[in-house]
Amino acid sequence: MPRPEAAVSTDSPDLLRDRYGATRRARRLGPRGWIGVVALATLLAAGFAVWVLAGRSAAPTFKDIGFQVVSEARATADFDLTKRPDDVVTCAVSALNHEYAVVGWTEVTVGAVPEDELGDGGTSAHRVSVRTTNLATTAVVDSCWVEDRAAQAVGTDVP
Repeated sequence: MPRPEAAVSTDSPDLLRDRYGATRRARRLGPRGWIGVVALATLLAAGFAVWVLAGRSAAPTFKDIGFQVVSEARATADFDLTKRPDDVVTCAVSALNHEYAVVGWTEVTVGAVPEDELGDGGTSAHRVSVRTTNLATTAVVDSCWVEDRAAQAVGTDVP
């Protein structure tokens, strides 16, 4: 006949500690640890800010000034372009109809601009003519980008 065994409580912390060992205590950061975390976060934020600002200063910016619908087959766009003096920048200019559909598109490349034509902060004014397939109601700069260094060596200037 089997012997009845004594009921053993598995809820006893002493029994669990004896069987599996002591539990680890949660680590807490001391004052020096928190100073290190704050210093690391500050360095990362400063590095990110420098990276964002450096990328921003290199990118050309433009501002649409005006447009003129010359005829059913042509429109002009006037815009200001701000860029670094030595950069060769290409801007895409589009003409749109009353339904905002593109009815004309051209790309213009702007190279070095003479100092006497530069305004505040290296800004120069440009007028671009766009051929259209039908009557346009507006002409705007769609985007501008810096050409790569190989293209800059052979870039053309547009007044």
